[in-house]
Amino acid sequence: MKNKKYFLIAIILLGIFLRLYKFQELFLYSHDQDLAGWVIRDILSGHFRLIGQETSQGGVFIGPLFYYSLIPFYLLFGMDPIGGVFLPAVIGLASMVSVYWVFKRVFSEQIATISLIIYALNFNIVFTDREVVPTTPVHLWTIWYLYSVYLIFKGKHKYGFILLGFLAGLTWHINLGLIITLPVALLAVFYSKEKLNIKNIVFGILACIPGLLPFVMFEARHNFQQTNAILGSLTQTQSGAMEASDKFNRLVQILSANIGQLSWGPFLSIKFEYTFVIMFIFLVYIFVNKIIDRKKFSLFLVWIVFYVAFFSTNSLILSEYYLNGLTVIWILVFALVLNMFTKKHALIIYLILGLYSILNIGRVLNISVNKSGYIERKAIVRFINEDAKKHGYPCVSVSYITKPGYNLGYRYLFWLEDMHVNNPSSMSPVYTIVFPHSMVDRIDKSFGALGLINPDYEMYNEADVAKSCEGENSNLTDPMFGFLK
Repeated sequence: MKNKKYFLIAIILLGIFLRLYKFQELFLYSHDQDLAGWVIRDILSGHFRLIGQETSQGGVFIGPLFYYSLIPFYLLFGMDPIGGVFLPAVIGLASMVSVYWVFKRVFSEQIATISLIIYALNFNIVFTDREVVPTTPVHLWTIWYLYSVYLIFKGKHKYGFILLGFLAGLTWHINLGLIITLPVALLAVFYSKEKLNIKNIVFGILACIPGLLPFVMFEARHNFQQTNAILGSLTQTQSGAMEASDKFNRLVQILSANIGQLSWGPFLSIKFEYTFVIMFIFLVYIFVNKIIDRKKFSLFLVWIVFYVAFFSTNSLILSEYYLNGLTVIWILVFALVLNMFTKKHALIIYLILGLYSILNIGRVLNISVNKSGYIERKAIVRFINEDAKKHGYPCVSVSYITKPGYNLGYRYLFWLEDMHVNNPSSMSPVYTIVFPHSMVDRIDKSFGALGLINPDYEMYNEADVAKSCEGENSNLTDPMFGFLK
């Protein structure tokens, strides 16, 4: 038991290491992270926010909880956004501990141990856990949602409904798509054969209130803007939405990619059409072999079917992170299948898990660094600031030669350097950021994958520059995509 405890601690410590490995170099700082800085700055300026950033669904915002949670880390690092990478690391640690604690109680210690190895060391999960975005806690949420379903299933309605209500209140802060899983809890109520007690339902509603209160307050103040937008999204087709057959095909592709990354990764070449089928065969296999009973099998199935049904018919343009709520199911299926063979083929299974661990750790340690992230952006912003001071410019303007969207993710860094940054139309000295280098014939200075073209210094004189700087600081006053005061 003592050795097992040390083994579990070692796995968790290794998982933390992977989630913080080269945390600066691998911090893909872009618009979402830049916007997070502005939200935090806004909160610390005395504006108690009820919403975070606007989502891809117009008129719908993510809840503010993630941004409030980032504040201690930003303050600890002097408002530098690098502090933000440590909140996901803490969430990742909580998720690893939760995987073992919850799965041990729902299934067995062996299942919990195998699941912990998969969760802690898998390449795809590691980098999902490293993302500094509000959806990062999805894995943690689903782990505890599974436990709430288990409590209800076992007839422990009071604690099950309290946990379920608390988690339901957090969906707006993390990902509204998690609501799709709630029918699993209703099925668990049916299977529990316990009578519904109104008191337990009230407990669940009360537990939901704290997380949902900012949403209710915002809706009451803004004529139920988000509610109407959410209801509208269920019937309206978004621009760029696919036909039903194409949408289902993309759904299967993303599901298969997620399953493949969780299991064999890039080491086995299996067509995506087969990957989802293989997973379904695994699920049926553990049911037929009585590893899980009919009730648990149906709970798993409903969890999967509701995701497939919703995203096959909804007008939302599907992205990978919408389906992260299924990851806990894929982990459990793989763990249950592997555990089946440990009785007769224990050595082979241990070798498989060892090879799995080594390959995934190797992928993390050998990943190529995208040299257009936090380090490069901070360096290019600092250089512009220092160069402007060197030439006596009280303000500058910045233009971008890049693809749409890649010009975002600099404004908070300009604020951090206390810079006055205008639009090029202001006639302030223009620094041009280029990404990638191949978009232009020459650059004056390189910062990893980012390039910089300096102003034509000779065309600017002190009087004209001073005049161009008289107006407001556009970096502070211009609207920002996804951000509202």
